[in-house]
Order: sequence, then C-alpha cells, then structure tokens
Amino acid sequence: MEGVGRVKHEECRPQVLDSVLKAVDARRDEMVELARELIRFPTTKGNEAEAQAFYAEKLKELGAEVESFEPDIEHLTHDPAFVTDRKSFEGSPVVAATLKGSGGGRSLILCGHMDVVDPGAAAWTHSPWDPVVKDGRVYGRGSVDMKGGVAAHYIAAKVIRDMGIELRGDLKILSTVDEECGSCGVLALIDRGYRADAAICTEPVGLKITIATTGSVWFKISVPGKAAHGGIAYSGVNSIYKSIPIIERIRALEEERRLRLFGSVPVYDGAPIAFCAGVNKIEGGVWPAIVPALTTLEGRVGLSPLEKVEDVKRELEDAVSATAKADPWLSLHAPEIEYYKSRWNSGCVEEAHPFVEALRRSFAQSEGRDGVMAGMFACSDSGTLITFGGTPAVDFGPGPQDMAHKTDEYVDIDDLVATSRVVAATILNWCGAADAGQTGL
Repeated sequence: MEGVGRVKHEECRPQVLDSVLKAVDARRDEMVELARELIRFPTTKGNEAEAQAFYAEKLKELGAEVESFEPDIEHLTHDPAFVTDRKSFEGSPVVAATLKGSGGGRSLILCGHMDVVDPGAAAWTHSPWDPVVKDGRVYGRGSVDMKGGVAAHYIAAKVIRDMGIELRGDLKILSTVDEECGSCGVLALIDRGYRADAAICTEPVGLKITIATTGSVWFKISVPGKAAHGGIAYSGVNSIYKSIPIIERIRALEEERRLRLFGSVPVYDGAPIAFCAGVNKIEGGVWPAIVPALTTLEGRVGLSPLEKVEDVKRELEDAVSATAKADPWLSLHAPEIEYYKSRWNSGCVEEAHPFVEALRRSFAQSEGRDGVMAGMFACSDSGTLITFGGTPAVDFGPGPQDMAHKTDEYVDIDDLVATSRVVAATILNWCGAADAGQTGL
C-alpha cells in the first residue's frame, strides 16, 4: 500500500474531469440496466454465486485482473474480527478486481456487497426480483442496499477505462458477501491482501459523506424462574417479572452511554441517541396457567467507532450482573448472556484526513455544492476495512437510506448518477490521472 503522505500530485485537470462527468451522465440508462440485472439475482445468504459470476465477467470487461473465491472459515477463525453463523461459504464467493496504475499515485478500493436480506412475508407491489423502473426510481430487493451503489461505482470505473484515461494509483473493486451478517466476506478479502490507501463503500447514505459507521453486538439473556401452577403462582418464580428490572437496567445503560459518548464522534452529536442499546425481542412462558420458568431477552448494543467489542460486552455483563445480585432469586440463579454469531465492526476516519478532503472536493466539483458530513447508524463493510484492514474507508452512495430492508425497496436514479459522478471524480483526484494530452481530451 502506497503511503498517503508520500504521494502528491496535481488535481485532475478541469477539462478531463468535465469530460468524464458528461460521459457518466450519458451512461444513465446503462447504469440503471446494470442495477436491474444485479437485482434479478436473488442473492440471499448462500445464494450469491450466480450473481458474483456475472459481476466477475463485467469486471473482466474493464481489463482488470479478477479473482473469485469462497472464504475459508477454518483459515479465518484465527482472525479477531472473524464471526459468522455459517458452516461454510459454499455458494457464496467474493470477487475482487485490480486495475493496476502506472505508478506515483494513491490506491483506492471501491467496495460493495452482493448479499441482500430476505424480501420478507409482506406482499410487494412488484416482485422483489423483477425490478421495475417507475417515477425516477428502480424498485426491487437490493436496489438501494446496495446493488444500485455497485452499479454506480462500476460505471464510474468503466467510463474512465473506456475514455482511455490511465490512472497512476491502483484501483481495486471488491464485491463482498456476508455484509448483512457480519462482514466475513470483506474480512476474507483483507486477509488475501486487498488493502489500499483509501476506500469508498457505496452504501445507501443519501449522498452524505459518511466518515463514521457504528458497530453492534447482538445478545440473548436467559432469565431463570421456577414453574408453578397459575392457581398457586406464589409457589413459583415468574421469570417474566424477574426480567423487568433487567430490561429497565438496559434502558438506563443506553442513557448512561448517550451521556458518556456525546461529543466523542461529533458527526453523531445531532442524533437523539447515537448508539442505541435495547431489548427488542422477549420470549417467555408456555401456557397462560403456568408460571414461566424461563424468559429470554434479545437485543443489540450499538458500538461507537471508538469502542472495542470486548469493552461493550463487559459493560453489558456488569450491568446485568449488578441487577441480578440485587434480587434474592437472581443472586442465586444468575441470568446467562450469550452473543449471536453476528457482529458488525465500527470505524471512523478523521474529517481532516486527505481522502475525506479529496472526496469533499470531488463532490463540490461534481455537484456544485458542499457535501454533508455524517455518521452512519447502520453497519457497513467500512468498519472492518478501517479497523482490521488498515484502510481509511468512507461510506458514500445513493438513497433513500430508510428504504433499505423494506418492502417495495427502491433507489432514486438521480442519486445513482450523482454517486457515479462523485466516485469518478474521486478516482481521478485520488489515484491521479495521466496527462490530459495522453488521453486525447
């Protein structure tokens, strides 16, 4: 990986940039059609292979060096970032392409994930796998999260290649899997050596320059009780009732964390609660006339980019333990805490980082206005790239963000084009372009 501080070059010439932006605008229909082609593949967990093979062929059209492989779980288990509930990645390959630069520039990763969440049981207006273009939007599962973003950054790279512009720095394009379950796919690519001086994940953040992403830990707390007939409930111990103080303690923990973490990552300070913690699922009891002997509480704790997973787990465990010790029953029958085999890593990049400055400048050049700085409240492969890949990563992509994972999911086509324009400008400004005279522009 080339050192950011050692590489310095002039910003892309205005006439070159202007020609590239016009060329991106002219590829609007091609961009929409690529997004639709990707959406047609039902890439739920374990079903990504066909789409990844299709996309690998598209990357080869760029003249890139392309490799595809299924992550090796046994090999990755040594990595501190590894976590997955999968038994294997059969049928779920990752894809990586490298466009070698001529030298003297900075390297850049364009990252997107091919996996999508299940469409769910609710009825869709149109089939989630039969994308429809209507009212300036592309509808379908994965349209905004995040096959639209993948199509946008692919077209940005394709325009630059088709125009014969030679980049100085390497451009790497990654298509991951498992992002929706813990980012094991991008971890496998990092392990294979895919790192760079910077990265853009074209996640659905509504064209905001998102320099921080939260992480999360999912937990399950088993609260014991003692079964008894409902007519003599006093002879048992109601595990649902015993759960109430624990729920309240977790609510209080969220507020404690809000106060303590406020100001630590300023792009989150405008949110009522930046790093939510809560119980979101309760299950207890087997019959209305039986005192429940077990209640389970399931939920998540959001991680600040400055926190370690182990520290947040310890904080939750200490809160539950202290609550249990204050109860005569639970002090002798301690609740048990388990963690899901899913976890998302947080991360952030300093606002003054050279890549953030380059992206902001590229946004202004492309869109004629200043970009909005933000923090991401969902999770992204960017957190793993930052924390475990040593690659400063920013999320920037189309919207609307709140349509991710929803029924009748869609992406705004204008946002797709804007994403592609800004990414193209960033590639030129960051990686460095050959002299305009060499491109024929």
